[in-house]
Order: sequence, then C-alpha cells, then structure tokens
Amino acid sequence: MSISSKASRLSLALLTLALLLLLPLASGTEVVLVSSPGCTKCAAAERTLEMILADHPGVELAVYDVYSEEGRKAVREHRLRGGVPAIAVGNLSIAYRDYDGDQKLLEEMVRAALAATPAGWEGLDGASGADIPASAGSIPGPTAPVRDGSAEEVDVSSLSMATVFVAGLLAGFNPCLLGILAFLATAIISSSGRRRDLVMMVAFFSFGIFVMYYLFGVGLLRTLHAGAIAAHLRTGLTVLLIALGLVHIEDARRLSAGGRSLFKASWSQRYVEGALARGRYSSYFLLGALFSLVKAPCVGAVYIAILGLISEEGYSSGAVYLLLYNLGVILPILLLGGVIAFGMSPARVDSFRKDHRAAIRLVTGLTLLLLAPLIYWQVI
Repeated sequence: MSISSKASRLSLALLTLALLLLLPLASGTEVVLVSSPGCTKCAAAERTLEMILADHPGVELAVYDVYSEEGRKAVREHRLRGGVPAIAVGNLSIAYRDYDGDQKLLEEMVRAALAATPAGWEGLDGASGADIPASAGSIPGPTAPVRDGSAEEVDVSSLSMATVFVAGLLAGFNPCLLGILAFLATAIISSSGRRRDLVMMVAFFSFGIFVMYYLFGVGLLRTLHAGAIAAHLRTGLTVLLIALGLVHIEDARRLSAGGRSLFKASWSQRYVEGALARGRYSSYFLLGALFSLVKAPCVGAVYIAILGLISEEGYSSGAVYLLLYNLGVILPILLLGGVIAFGMSPARVDSFRKDHRAAIRLVTGLTLLLLAPLIYWQVI
C-alpha cells in the first residue's frame, strides 16, 4: 500500500472521529426556559435569552409551558424551582429571584453559565448533565449565584389560600382597573344618583366579572391563553383598545367644541342608561361579564398556576383556590366602586356630569391608548 493511500485513509479516519465528537454538541445543546402563558416576566426573559443566543449559533433555546407535559418533564429533569420564569443551562439553573427582573444581570449570569459549561452538554432530550462537577453550581464574579439544580422544584401546590387571595387582590389593582373604573364612573354619573341603586349596580357589575373569570378559569382560559392563540388575542385586543381610545378622544373634542357626542345615539349607551334607569340587576350582571373581557389580559400568571393546580390536584381543591383568587380580583372594584357611590350626592353627580363630560371622555381615551402598547408588549 502506498504512502499516499495510507495518508488518505488516516485523514478520513480523523475526519470521521472529529465529526463523531462534534455531533452531540450540534444536536443536543440548548438552553431551557420554563414559562407560563401571559407571564410578562417570562416574556422579558425570553427576549434576553434570544439576544444572548444570537452570539452562540450552536446553542438553541427551548421554551416549555410549565403545565405542559414537556414543561413538567423539564422541571423534573433540571430540578427547577422558584416559579416561572425558570432557566436551565446544562446542569445549572437560574430562578427569577436570582436576578429579580434585572435583565442585565440575567444576561451576565447566562453568559457566564454558557462559558462555564463544558462542550458537549445536552438539553432536555439528552443527558442530564451529570458530568458537570457540583462545584459548577455557582458562578464566581460580580454576578449573583446560579444555584445548582438540587434546590427546591417549581411547585404550585405550596400556594396557601392567603397567598392566592393576596395575588388576586394585587391583580385587581392592575392598571387595567382604570378602564373598569372609568366605565363605573360613567354609569354612576348617568344614573339617578340614589345610593341604593349605585350600590346594587356596583355589586352586580362586580359579580358579573367574577362569574366570567370563574367560567374562564374552570373551562376556557387555559386554552385561550395557549401558544399562538394568545398572540392573536393580544393583537386583536390592542387594535380594539387603540380604536376605542381614538373614538373617545374624538368625542371629547366634539363635546369641547359644543358638538353632539358620538355615543349619544349609540344603542349600547341607550341600553346602559335604560338598564340603570330601570334598575335591572340582570343587566348590571351582563355588563360586568362583558366588560371583564377588557381586563382579561391582566389576570396574571398566577391564574395559570391555579388552573394547573386544578388539573393536577383535582377539581375540588383547585376550585377553592380559583374562588379565592377571583374574590381578590373583584374586591378592589367593590371597594372603589362603593367609595364612588357613597361619596356622590345626586346634585354633585349631575353637576359633575355637565361640567366634566368631555374630560371623562378624554381621560378614558388616553387610558385606553396607554393600555394598548402595554398589553401588546406584555408589560402588564
């Protein structure tokens, strides 16, 4: 055999060996992000990870819903903890509390984890990263530690009833509440001003919101907030809010110039005014149920966690959590609506209606325009 033939065979063997060594790195390398639909913190983390991995062509980002089969598998295999978002880089994990919303710190932590991770580590479908030494569980330097995966796992069943209620209470004070309060103020100003009518309107209006959220929670919300459907709903709601905001601002301009209101001859305005004038409790309830759709994107990721609890722990215990959460959501509406109702006499209501009608339209329109980009970019 000639020397050139031996050299060719040796080169071919070395090339084959190199390809075999590089194959695991090319096919299995990934950073895992466990999130939940509607989670704004998760969306921010995903944007940061995508920006980082643009500098690492061989590393892929795998995003899993915490309540999907793949998400639960990722939580078990990487031993993730601390809620969502949760990030795994090889055998290392990063919880939200490790960077507390500081995206620059998250970037430093992930880049350090990628630099410290040995070549050839695999993601969810490959090895568990057991070859990584335990001493790699933290990253030295100015960044906060990235704890080893042996810490407590993501667990929604540890939520106490008080925690769930407080989470709902905080969600009730979301900026989206401004839209509901603007509607309540308009409805109350258009009413007779009798205290009993105002209280009943607020009560049944809030009850309509409560029932709508509860029905979503036990039946539809998980489906409506999944994957691409959530993106389409968010886009549609953003367009609707912009359109309604512009209409309200135009109406304010007309009223300020002494013109007729765009809403004066509206069938919906006549329906609201007629329902309030006749004291139809069913109408208050339906108005609350319909208006709750404006606030639907603001319920937060805890709502999804409670739905996951229903599916994993059974209907009875999950339904109790969902009940408490929804009570927390509507409590601010009841309190603020009651303050408005008890703080306005009929004379003040009529005077306020005449003197500030254009201002109410303008504030409502500006609020809707402000909410539109915040919802689209998942800031709220």
